[in-house]
Amino acid sequence: MKTLRIWLVASAVGMSGVISAAAQQAAAPPPSPEAIAVAKELLAVISGDMLGDLTSNVSAQAWPTIEQALRAQYPKLDAATSTELRGEFEKLIAADVAESLKDAPAIYARYLTVPEMRDIQAFYRTPTGAKTLKLMPQITGEVMGNLAPRLQSMMERVNVSFTGILQKRGYAK
Repeated sequence: MKTLRIWLVASAVGMSGVISAAAQQAAAPPPSPEAIAVAKELLAVISGDMLGDLTSNVSAQAWPTIEQALRAQYPKLDAATSTELRGEFEKLIAADVAESLKDAPAIYARYLTVPEMRDIQAFYRTPTGAKTLKLMPQITGEVMGNLAPRLQSMMERVNVSFTGILQKRGYAK
């Protein structure tokens, strides 16, 4: 479970920046109804199969590390239980992504103007844009998959570095 905890802690640390940015934006004036409508149109173009593809790719990249951690803690873990756990993992990811997308129109509308969102929609309707939409979940999953195995060694280096600083400052022995 150590690897799983490290992965979850690293994810939480990464999310803290997102939460901080969200708190800062909460004070911003709400976007116009037109901006929200155009943002919803943009998301309809963007999201298509993206949710399913993203969930599948994240799961494909993250699951081996999670399963390895589970098997280390539960050596007798059978294939049926592993399959059920993976299904639950994918279901939870999909639900969280879908829930977070509910706020996406307002977020897009805060950062992009109506003309910019229309430009993006026009791009995604081109062959190159459509290809980008199709491949982006796979690309993102692969990039994140390259990061996942490095998280444990990164956390170990952070721990060693922090311990050194804390010892130097008299906080730890």
